Amino acid sequence: MPRYRATHEPTEKPGGKGWLVSPEQQKVVQFKPDSATVHSQWVAVHTYYWVPPRPPMPQTRRRMLRHNAIEAWNTMLKTGWRRCSPPVR
Repeated sequence: MPRYRATHEPTEKPGGKGWLVSPEQQKVVQFKPDSATVHSQWVAVHTYYWVPPRPPMPQTRRRMLRHNAIEAWNTMLKTGWRRCSPPVR
């Protein structure tokens, strides 16, 4: 029987961690939970310049409120970004 390659994208990880890639923009973005406060939950968003096979180079880091990070994630998916596994550093 022929072997089939998995064509599904990486599943979402518990806790809100995830990576998105845009080969056209040569960027990869990491979303991961940051320290929460009594009143809100924060997400750290790290952007890297990435041209495989070279390791990603950090560009920016910012904190976003969790609901804003979810909105940014969904908007990025709608505009052509794809889920991916963490790049090798």
